[in-house]
Amino acid sequence: MRGTARIAASAALVLALPACSASSADTEQPLRGVLATPTDIDLDWTDGRAGVAGHVLEFATEETGPYTVLDHLPRHVTNYRHPDLMPNTTFHYRLRSYRGPVSRPVRAELPDGIRFTWTDTSPDEDGFLLEMREENGTGYDPVAAVDPDVTATTLVTLPGEKRASFRIRAFVLTERSNVVRLTTGE
Repeated sequence: MRGTARIAASAALVLALPACSASSADTEQPLRGVLATPTDIDLDWTDGRAGVAGHVLEFATEETGPYTVLDHLPRHVTNYRHPDLMPNTTFHYRLRSYRGPVSRPVRAELPDGIRFTWTDTSPDEDGFLLEMREENGTGYDPVAAVDPDVTATTLVTLPGEKRASFRIRAFVLTERSNVVRLTTGE
């Protein structure tokens, strides 16, 4: 999950198949997608609602699922490239926003990482996100996701990350976006 998801501009003709609407679709966070190359799908969205902390991007090969989480994305990320997909396969995408309070975890330095512990004070979380702000960074990005009721995790750190700031977000998933259906080429 480290790094920022980026969309690469395609010099080729871009094809977009019609989106399928989900019954619980939230028209305030429309998800759009295009086939950027025969095996790369680019997705983008807008979400100007107050209180949204980020989004969970999911995909499935059947419209009814099961859906698999591609990534937990902070609010400032509004695009994603799903690369190197199987040719001639239909993919279904949906976006779920999340909200939730943040707290500071207790840190224990390890030779190759950091152990984080916290108190679970949320009775109804869908999970916890460990978020990191790099030294001199401006915002927090999710670097790990853990299940509900878990109160510890370990992060193997890269050079310089031990000087970063960390926080824990007890997240609750909210409404789903529309479903976008795209089929890869050959």
